[in-house]
Amino acid sequence: HERDEARLIELLEAYLFLKGRKKALVSPQTLRTYRTALRDYLAWAWPEGAPGPRVPLLKATGDDLDRYLSELQTTGGHLPENARPLKPASVATYLAGVRAFYRALEWAGAAVAPDDVHAPADPTPREERRPALPLELYRQLLEHLDDPEDAGKLRDRAMVRLMAEAGLRISEVIHLDEADLLDAERLLVVRSGKGGKQRTVPITRALAAELRDWRRLRRAYAEPGESALFVNTGGRKNRGRRLSASLLRKRLARYYEELGFPPRYRGAHMLRHTAGTRFYRATGDLHVTARLLGHANVNTSAIYAKMDLEGLRDAVDRLEDEA
Repeated sequence: HERDEARLIELLEAYLFLKGRKKALVSPQTLRTYRTALRDYLAWAWPEGAPGPRVPLLKATGDDLDRYLSELQTTGGHLPENARPLKPASVATYLAGVRAFYRALEWAGAAVAPDDVHAPADPTPREERRPALPLELYRQLLEHLDDPEDAGKLRDRAMVRLMAEAGLRISEVIHLDEADLLDAERLLVVRSGKGGKQRTVPITRALAAELRDWRRLRRAYAEPGESALFVNTGGRKNRGRRLSASLLRKRLARYYEELGFPPRYRGAHMLRHTAGTRFYRATGDLHVTARLLGHANVNTSAIYAKMDLEGLRDAVDRLEDEA
């Protein structure tokens, strides 16, 4: 046997495209995450440059995978970019990637997938792990991006509002085309939803107006024939082309840093949680919240009832007023 990382990644991707639950609709983010998980697992089981594997890849047992998961949690990952102890949620993601790898090997007739392997449970409630952004901080973020002299910031402000007020995922925002905005109806057609699902989302008058402003500004930057709603406003290679999720994440991280936001209030997905919390607080209806967010199961939206820290703060303030 030889250590051929590229071939094993090819096998994993072929399996996901042909036999995975979503097949050809598997998201680029899932592919990236599973590639990283497989590379990390190979670095642990068969370190690069070693004459042979520490763990026989084709005969790995559930106990072997349990040891791997334990190391991820205690000593960290095995790649330069993740050489630190991982949180339970990240460990679970890595396990999902390794499981998919062994299903691919099983599909190829090369191995039997180990069973009875479970990711560690996270004792921290989900609403504490991924809180919504408090309204005051959200206002600060919007004010920070309201810069008439910076087209990139104005574009980012519109994208932030789509996540925090319309509940779009970052992948859904960057895949929007100009044609997806139905301005007269104040509707947005989200064609690249999770799992390839499409949904139509109503937007507020204020957000519709901001998107109209961006579309006028976009004309000065978009390349001829570019369909993307949000395009790069700078750079040489990609100027005028569709903005990438990785660049938007980097720009958001910089804004959070500039504003001095606490670590718990960072990341792009937090903005979607902000929308979910606001939807539930405004309606008290989990079915409406699920419909707006594109959740297939209303139980998935129940977390937003627990995330409403603003509501909890109001309750505490009322107690103080009564005292």
